[in-house]
Amino acid sequence: MTEDNSTTLPGLRHGRSAAWLPFLLSAVALAAIVIWGLRIYPDLPETIPTHWGPGGVPDAWEEKSFGTVFMPQMIAGGMAALMAVLAIIIPAFMNPPKDPSAWKRYRLEGAERATISVLGWISLLTVLFVGYLGIQGWVTPEEVSFKWPMACYLILVFLMIFLPYRRWSRWADAQAGEHGFTPTAEEQAEEKLWLPGGIYNNPDEPLIMVPKREGYGTGTTINVGNRAGRTTVIVFLVVFVGGPLALVFAVS
Repeated sequence: MTEDNSTTLPGLRHGRSAAWLPFLLSAVALAAIVIWGLRIYPDLPETIPTHWGPGGVPDAWEEKSFGTVFMPQMIAGGMAALMAVLAIIIPAFMNPPKDPSAWKRYRLEGAERATISVLGWISLLTVLFVGYLGIQGWVTPEEVSFKWPMACYLILVFLMIFLPYRRWSRWADAQAGEHGFTPTAEEQAEEKLWLPGGIYNNPDEPLIMVPKREGYGTGTTINVGNRAGRTTVIVFLVVFVGGPLALVFAVS
């Protein structure tokens, strides 16, 4: 069985709330940090550091107020809220194909859930990272260590851009298979050309940048099937992941 023109496929919407779990965890973590901060707020000094230099030593101070104490948490909360809004509107930009097969619809649902999950995990990691630094600023304001937290944050954010796509693509395959829907030969061939996260992998395609897969958004993505594409990815990782990590360790 490969086609289904019905409006609702079995299991297609089941468990969709799981993709939003990271956002719930973000809200819980943020609330816990703020509640704990409110409890110790009266014991904080009247002048508190608001900025720390490269070595973790404070170099700017302000009078204690709710804004100065909880500004990092407000920024993290604002970012989490922005990510949630993006997760809500993201389906409008997925550019779904016309009359997709039942198997394809499961795969598209998995991709949508993965995108929501990626945004949620980035929100959670940001809340935890900012929260940890904020707690250090409350407890040990004379020195804040951010070297290893920053390194872990950057590495985990990079991983969580890809891992949810792998998790939800497996879910889609399991759901489709459970209900008897299988890909056509053409769909199987196409599937082999795409990696988790919407990265193209076609050694026969000379272009570095190619159009995104139909149903996975608009614009272009990178082709790692040729040497130029792989080199571009390596340069990107060195500059945008390795560079910040090296800078953090160099100045700490």
